[in-house]
Amino acid sequence: MSSEFIYLHGFASSPNSAKAEYIRTCFAQANIKLKIPDLNAGDFSHLTITRQLSQIASQFNHHSTPVTLIGSSLGGLSAAHLGQQYPQVQRLVLLAPAFGFLSHWLPKVGDEGLTTEVK
Repeated sequence: MSSEFIYLHGFASSPNSAKAEYIRTCFAQANIKLKIPDLNAGDFSHLTITRQLSQIASQFNHHSTPVTLIGSSLGGLSAAHLGQQYPQVQRLVLLAPAFGFLSHWLPKVGDEGLTTEVK
């Protein structure tokens, strides 16, 4: 049975980051297909983890194909959530997962930042 491999980039990153390109090259050299979705979905200012999780889950071919998720930072947090929800996620490779994401960023954003609408 074949496996799917999906790399999930971090917050404020993209499928074109140096890390994503390096991982893509390594997988290509090993003749392994790697999916690298754009978790920003073209609109970084309205990014939500819920939308990311739905987007990533839609990448799974079908329920019986084993999936390995490789996640960096916020992508690692997303991978961990998906690993809990989907039995086809059989392996996780987490690179500095952002488990403390909100506790780290909320103090930096502040109350005013949370109520300010992005236009």
